[in-house]
Amino acid sequence: MSLNIVHAKLSILIVLYKRHYKDSAAITTLLNNRVRFQAHGISVDFYVWNNTPSCSPALSSERLTWLEGDNDGLPHVYNRVADMAFTNGATHFMISDDDTDYASQDYVDALSTALKYEATSAPHSFGVMLPKIYSRETLISPGRRVWFFGRLSEHVDSGMNASVNKLAINSGVIFNKSCYERMSPLFDERLKFYATDTAFFVRYESYYSHFYVLDTVLQHDLSEHTSDSAERAVFRFQEMIRGFRVIFERRGYLFHCVMEMYLLVASLRKSLSYKSTGFLRSYISSFRGKK
Repeated sequence: MSLNIVHAKLSILIVLYKRHYKDSAAITTLLNNRVRFQAHGISVDFYVWNNTPSCSPALSSERLTWLEGDNDGLPHVYNRVADMAFTNGATHFMISDDDTDYASQDYVDALSTALKYEATSAPHSFGVMLPKIYSRETLISPGRRVWFFGRLSEHVDSGMNASVNKLAINSGVIFNKSCYERMSPLFDERLKFYATDTAFFVRYESYYSHFYVLDTVLQHDLSEHTSDSAERAVFRFQEMIRGFRVIFERRGYLFHCVMEMYLLVASLRKSLSYKSTGFLRSYISSFRGKK
């Protein structure tokens, strides 16, 4: 029996940041899956966006396009390469951080199953497919949203999941052409790094009632986010403030009052935790650019 039931052209973008391409779990494991993709009728093109060119030379490989930027904002990178991919005939477009591990033996099988399901589903049934992402033993994506808070889920079913009040991290998300055509540009370029995934999924639920969860588990390294220096943590907090205000700009007065109170309390708690007034000063100064 042939596995080539569904033919798809998948373009994969990996954003490389502050590491050599040889040290990227995503690049290594995805390239190693080339034969398995082909066996399932999935034609794959790779794009690597090196966001810190001083850290890695270019990688030359078949059907791989190497691009470089200077710490460009992620929405700009995602949107630019999505345009390139779909213009070049992609049926699906995937984005990935450089530290997500795709070595799971059932990853390509799960993707093939999802593509077959999509081919027999009604048009616009869903716009994205995404894997279950774990950090060691903890499920970190997809998760839930309560107002502006992200919350972890203990368990997520494979297959179709309702999209309302749901979130997922960017890494591993696969967009179909329908999603690109209906939502393009996919990402809000007023954001740079933080909350880009939240912004997308808050917007996504107004276009699609469901997304598809692949029946596979991937590992994602969160160590770089759990050992922030005070300076890095302040930067991430500044990005969080900007992200919340952009994502929820159309919400009502009560929502904004609660959100701003949360940000103020968070700035005080972080100032105490890191023994740095940078968080409170960042919150206060954030009003200078507001009308």
